[in-house]
Amino acid sequence: MELMPGFDSARAIFCTIAWAATLLAALMFIISFFTDFDGGDADAAGGDGPDTGMFSFRAVVGFFLGFGWGAYICQQISGNVMIACGVGLGVGVLMFILVAMLIRMIYGLRSDGNISPESLVGLTGTVYVTIPPGGESGGQVQVAHPNQLITIAAVQKGSEPLSSGTRITVVESVAGQVTVQPISQ
Repeated sequence: MELMPGFDSARAIFCTIAWAATLLAALMFIISFFTDFDGGDADAAGGDGPDTGMFSFRAVVGFFLGFGWGAYICQQISGNVMIACGVGLGVGVLMFILVAMLIRMIYGLRSDGNISPESLVGLTGTVYVTIPPGGESGGQVQVAHPNQLITIAAVQKGSEPLSSGTRITVVESVAGQVTVQPISQ
């Protein structure tokens, strides 16, 4: 009894796996436009999020996509089920690794946008609003953080005000305010 007319049973199984994985991958792609689809995975490989591990749902779908199409095409060309299974496994493993690496790389690009105060120490910038002398508040500086240009409240310990445009270095940073000193020219 044939599973699909015109197909032997192995080719029918490979074709079914290929199309099921293709439809599932297409569905995940469409859903990703409307939600942050993570497939409900636990992080099996110690990544940053629920779907960044080696055994993520997307990587497993990638394996079946590669296995199904690789085995189906090889079965069409060679006619040998064992060779088709070997080629399917090889292509499936390559797709699995490729998808897992791409997901890991993409999730690695995410940032919450928060900047830790200690990451500002040592950076240079310019005075934006004149900074009064002796630790008085009221001044602001602009500092070029590697991710963005930050305008932040600033104080200084010198006895002369630092006027707008003066080049500074951040020497201390505490919760929304930096202590700066002018750069000697």
